[in-house]
Amino acid sequence: GVSEENYQWGYRTSHAFAVESKYRKKGEEPGTERAAFRDLVQAFHDHGMAVIIDIVPNHTAENMDGNEWYFNFNALDKLYYYRTKNFEHIGAYGNEIKTENRPMVQRWIIDQCRHFIDEFGIDGFRIDLAGQIDQQTLLALKEALGHDKILYGEAWIGSNDPAFESNPDWDWYKEDAPITFFQDDSRNAFKGPVFELRDKYQDRGWPGGKYDERPNVMKGLANAFDADKTPVSGISYLDIHDNFALADQFASANFDGRYAVDQDLYKIAVTLLYTTLGPIVTHGGSEIMRSKAAAPLKEVVKETNAGYKIYMHGKRDTYNHRMANRFIWENVGAKPTKANQNDYENMLAFWKGMNAFRSSIYGAVFRVADPVPQEYYEWFLPEDKSMLGYLVDESVLVLLNAGSQTNAFRNLNLPQGTWKLMAHNRAVDHANGVWDPDLGGQLSGGLQEKISLAPESLRIWILEAPDR
Repeated sequence: GVSEENYQWGYRTSHAFAVESKYRKKGEEPGTERAAFRDLVQAFHDHGMAVIIDIVPNHTAENMDGNEWYFNFNALDKLYYYRTKNFEHIGAYGNEIKTENRPMVQRWIIDQCRHFIDEFGIDGFRIDLAGQIDQQTLLALKEALGHDKILYGEAWIGSNDPAFESNPDWDWYKEDAPITFFQDDSRNAFKGPVFELRDKYQDRGWPGGKYDERPNVMKGLANAFDADKTPVSGISYLDIHDNFALADQFASANFDGRYAVDQDLYKIAVTLLYTTLGPIVTHGGSEIMRSKAAAPLKEVVKETNAGYKIYMHGKRDTYNHRMANRFIWENVGAKPTKANQNDYENMLAFWKGMNAFRSSIYGAVFRVADPVPQEYYEWFLPEDKSMLGYLVDESVLVLLNAGSQTNAFRNLNLPQGTWKLMAHNRAVDHANGVWDPDLGGQLSGGLQEKISLAPESLRIWILEAPDR
């Protein structure tokens, strides 16, 4: 059953300038996929959305699944295009292209990106295994594409070539990243680790019970980690294609989110992401509590008929699991039942509300690119570390109680004006506001002696002012 399960993601690139042939309709002439893809990009543009594609320059098709095929660079000049040792590839994932001191490899990367911009109107690129591409090539790519294009990638997986790793002009990490990187430090604080889940109360970050992560949550929100030179140095996220699904990480039991998720804590993690400075990534399916629990929690090793081993990494990395990557569309909009306690309808509405808020004029306080003063985030820190409050640019107030008991924030001094409550656990509406039976629908500026929050709850207020 390996062939049925071994899903992949369209990686193992064989023709970097081509559009996947499966994009054309059955029965149409070869090549029509190009027009179909161009129309798809235009349709997104017509709705005000930029389109980013994932380029995978490493672990190309010549060297996957234990094979070594002789086409493309393997046949043309293996030692020029790839990092090798004793004439053999050294990549842990099949191969590594050799970008340093290789003008034609650098040109190959730049040309394929320019091709997709010029031919299809692509707006940016996510670079897989970007840590294996040298700094100078990435800087050249950034310059060639222009600063209006989006460019980001993975920092944390470096080369298997010691010469590359020891050269400061080639090797890079987050501290000297030439492009925007995935900010895993904020991810860990917001929702916990990605490689192994053992303890429900320690492996879900600050919202899930690891309250000593509060200082790191604050750094993540305000882009205050050492590697964050500007708000666009790193890109914040909760889950991504090869991490645990957020629903499984915040599952009520057994890290299986198919039937019961601790939804209030889940929403607190979402609130952290959406009130973070700089760019964020939201992963498709998180808004409907998508689960990967069809995959095992632990790694399983399977073997093909030819004797080649396939590593199925379990829920933490389901790139080659077919069933685990399916979306259960009938869950969309579903209400809780006895068999399934998840409120898919409300969770989807919550994410939609947060998206609208983040995109609104009020959310502009988070969508910044240049460094901000330290007082941009004003912190409210009760002694109980399960509580966290912050005022952003004197216009957005967020109060969170991730603990299991009702608790209060005291002596909050807010700027003058009317503060509209726009979010609580059940609703998000920045335009019309929401109503809380205990707190009402608004606050007046000045000293707030006490604001109580129920266990596992969130509240967001926005300052209604003419210039906002």
